[in-house]
Amino acid sequence: MNCKNVKDVNMATVWFLMALIALPGVPAISYKGYYAYHTQEQCEEQRVSLENFIVDQEFSKGHNTFYVETYCLEMQAFEDQLKKYREEEKRGIELGAQNLGA
Repeated sequence: MNCKNVKDVNMATVWFLMALIALPGVPAISYKGYYAYHTQEQCEEQRVSLENFIVDQEFSKGHNTFYVETYCLEMQAFEDQLKKYREEEKRGIELGAQNLGA
């Protein structure tokens, strides 16, 4: 979907890593976004690490039966968002996402 209000704004493509989790007896699928990458390849490389992280988390919660699937979704981001991200990353500030070795 495109928004005509952003036609004169510089946008950049990012790849957003997202996980979907299904648990028996729960009426909805859980979802969570984890991190944005500059290339699809970087994002794809992290999918298995994220799935393993979620499996460990669910087991620690006592959930022995569940289904996890991850996706790399292409998304447009504003340049100022990426600039702010790079500044925070250089200073070593936690960016609100699990560090998956990216």
